[in-house]
Amino acid sequence: MTDSYDIAIIGGGPAGSAAGVFLARADFDVLLFDHGRSALRKCAFLENYLGFPAGISPTAFRDLLYEHTESVGCDRTETTVEQISARVDSDGFQVRSQGESRDKTHDVRYILATSWAETEYLSPLGVETVPEEHPGDVEVVSTNDNGQTNVDGVYAAGRITETYHQAIVNAGDGARVARSIVERERPNFYNDWVVPAGYYDRHDRAVPEGVEEISHEERRDRKRRAARKMVEFFKKQEKLMDSRRGSR
Repeated sequence: MTDSYDIAIIGGGPAGSAAGVFLARADFDVLLFDHGRSALRKCAFLENYLGFPAGISPTAFRDLLYEHTESVGCDRTETTVEQISARVDSDGFQVRSQGESRDKTHDVRYILATSWAETEYLSPLGVETVPEEHPGDVEVVSTNDNGQTNVDGVYAAGRITETYHQAIVNAGDGARVARSIVERERPNFYNDWVVPAGYYDRHDRAVPEGVEEISHEERRDRKRRAARKMVEFFKKQEKLMDSRRGSR
């Protein structure tokens, strides 16, 4: 049994999730592997992520990452990647994850590694790694400025490339590398950007690929839906905390 995707992202933390959102919104079929052990779990409380002035619990933040990637069409599987091999019949790769039978594979055109402290699954492909500069025995992946490794079609972002620990830095790095992959496949893709209707008419320009113009009414509706979504989410979080407190 084989299924096919444009890209497999290994790691479901801030870097992998941010990359998944940008790639899915650019019409890539995304398979996101998440073993549930993101470095985000080491954080007691997240206080430096822009947009949350009072901070946010890592658990709630992780739930928001999951909802966001799913809402844009990423397929997320909670398992560990066991083996990646180059396809012999065409370009691309075959990915097998832990617990899956050997006749179950995922054919992908690109690999994006964002899993901190795990690089062994990249070794059979010949991906170059170097020891982290800080003391320790962790290997990090070498990339160019676009996030590409020495193996064509294999990219890396976030802590696996020795990016700083902070969640927002890793998310930005994931988005940056995702954007470089989008540009490789769709060179005319200008930006993932939503603008008011008529914006480009006023500048005597056609609407670029990747940009969406929306009416005033649609913008108002999206604001309402977004506000309602966040209110509902944090109400559920508060109820969950109350129930846990009551069970102690």
